[in-house]
Amino acid sequence: MKQSKYYFVVFLIIIIISIFLRFCLLQNQSLWFDEGWSLALSDGTTFQENLFQIVNREAGDKYQPLYYLVLFYWRSAFGDSEFAIRSLSALLGVGSVIAIFFTSLRVYGKTHALWSSMILAVSSFSVFYSQDARPYALLIFLASLQIFFFSYSMTEDKSNKIIPQLLFGIFTAIGTFGSILTIFFSSALSLSHIIVYRNFKQWIKWWIPVAIFSSPMIWFYLSSPAVSDPTATTVTRTGLPIVQNIMFVIYGTLVGTSYGPPLEQLRDANRIKILLAYWPQLLIFITVITVIFLALVTSLLRQRKRERYQRADYLFTSLLVTSFLLTFLFALATKINWLPRHSFYLYIPVIILIPSTFIDNYQRQKKLDIVAQFAKLATVSLGIMNVYSNFQYYSNPAYAKDDYRSAVHYLLEHRDKSAKSVLFFGQPKLLQYYGDSSTIYAPEYVLKTVNGKNMAEKVSTMTKNTDSVFVIINREFNWKIKDVFKREMSDLYNLEDEADWPYMKIYRFTRKK
Repeated sequence: MKQSKYYFVVFLIIIIISIFLRFCLLQNQSLWFDEGWSLALSDGTTFQENLFQIVNREAGDKYQPLYYLVLFYWRSAFGDSEFAIRSLSALLGVGSVIAIFFTSLRVYGKTHALWSSMILAVSSFSVFYSQDARPYALLIFLASLQIFFFSYSMTEDKSNKIIPQLLFGIFTAIGTFGSILTIFFSSALSLSHIIVYRNFKQWIKWWIPVAIFSSPMIWFYLSSPAVSDPTATTVTRTGLPIVQNIMFVIYGTLVGTSYGPPLEQLRDANRIKILLAYWPQLLIFITVITVIFLALVTSLLRQRKRERYQRADYLFTSLLVTSFLLTFLFALATKINWLPRHSFYLYIPVIILIPSTFIDNYQRQKKLDIVAQFAKLATVSLGIMNVYSNFQYYSNPAYAKDDYRSAVHYLLEHRDKSAKSVLFFGQPKLLQYYGDSSTIYAPEYVLKTVNGKNMAEKVSTMTKNTDSVFVIINREFNWKIKDVFKREMSDLYNLEDEADWPYMKIYRFTRKK
């Protein structure tokens, strides 16, 4: 009884930590560019209207429709404040911690479950997407539920498992509706299941419901234009060697993107010099990950006291490796800029496996005990690194998201009635959200239709020759004509002022007399 109370108290503390980290300063930062798309795709008046917008958008959002439909109902119930919009993701982030706890509890036991859930509770990767009005917290939660119901197949009891099998099939199907990427995770899980357990009859029982329930969404994905031309869909394409993407995925998933140098600095030509300035953090990261990796390999090669623990380790290892390889092939085929969020499911087998490197489910051997102690120390260090990464995310402006809120406040304060403003590159929905409804939106495809031989003449045409023009640009580094913008504007305008915030810039021009 005393031991049960101890485990319950620790579990309760973990849940409190996960709630605090995910709801802390939830509305502190402005909604950013991608969150603007979440607003735009959930802004319809009916379910059908939103679904029509999503499936007719030839971009990556078309292949992850579920979140926007859920967000539509969430906004209808709780409103449109920053806190309300993001609280859906925060709640799902807490749900993932709970699901992982009960999965590890079923497969490995109480101690293992506490460690896995604690790692996820403080995970900077999880916290970031739990504070982001984007699909990834929902997708992590669905993948966690998928693994939870699948864990019934890994236990030795002989009870009827038809209910878990049906629920596993249902939540796997819901996951495929959530994102095409979930199909890679499910495929990796299916392959790992048959490879590790080698029970074809059991495999059929678990995967037939999945095939039936998931078939509509699989048909939808297979019938899309992206199948014949993977590069047809509008997504951010990588300009980097795939090895750099792989390194970034590993780093970002394990410690978040606010542990080392800010991403904006890494776009500078001196990125190597900037990376070297963070050598203490990166050295600690490499050391910790190396120790955990070597301890995991050692653990996998040792004979366990109970075969089911060892087979579970093999399954989660196979799931990690196979899903990583499938995502790698997808990134190669589509030339997508492969980021940690595109591999959201990789973190699930990782956090389930890490406690296996030091929890005593294996035959005791003195040499292995030393490895286990180092692995435990490395795991604690990984948790501390994630806490540090979270602190940076909360408090350091260098890691802030696109600050539309401040940009709009500046516009409303400095733009008089005769002045005009133009958004060339960014998210007009967010300007409207923060109270600016008069800015002209002129992306590249609109600019091509405007009369004028260069940027200055096109701006003059759009603003009806007004004397004062504010030009707004979000994420200028992605703007194709950034290098000629100021030069062409100088034909008709003088640059009077520049104001900037994280990922946002506003130029104020006055017309030459």
